Amino acid sequence: MSDGSFLLCISGQIEWIDILAPAGSSWHCKYELSFGPDWKIVGGLEAGMSQIANVVTNGDKVVFNLPLEIQFKSTNPYGWPQIILSVYKNMQLSGYGRCYLPLKPGAAKLHVHLAKPQASSMLGYLASFFGYQPELLQPKMLATTAGNNLIQMETTGYAEILVNVITQGFQTLGYDIGHLKN
Repeated sequence: MSDGSFLLCISGQIEWIDILAPAGSSWHCKYELSFGPDWKIVGGLEAGMSQIANVVTNGDKVVFNLPLEIQFKSTNPYGWPQIILSVYKNMQLSGYGRCYLPLKPGAAKLHVHLAKPQASSMLGYLASFFGYQPELLQPKMLATTAGNNLIQMETTGYAEILVNVITQGFQTLGYDIGHLKN
């Protein structure tokens, strides 16, 4: 690209989550992307939500196969895009997860660890016995470092995301991402 920018194209899907899923439970997943100020979306969706997936047998993986497709344009890699997941059992939060999108072109499998916030006060702890679950008002805050050290989280499982990455104009701007595996 002659205007000093490069393109990043991501396509793939959020395949499944491995979480303690009892038989008969219903699950859904939301995703949103967080990126720096120089990044612009030129195609695709910044956020999405899956269908409801029902678990038939105890311990099964919850399969979503939620498609992802987005194209970015940027002038520098600062603020490289991250994906933030929110997983819900029925309408109650079961975990958040986040990871950076891959830097190298090609296919990649991402394992995203899921965790949910714990109550930070005695009142919140007591409320958890009545079904109250603390949630973040803006899950995108997980993509920054501001105040994340103050949140106590409990690990709940992990998600698997398959993505294909295509870049254009990255190396012409002098960025080196190393050699690709054969």
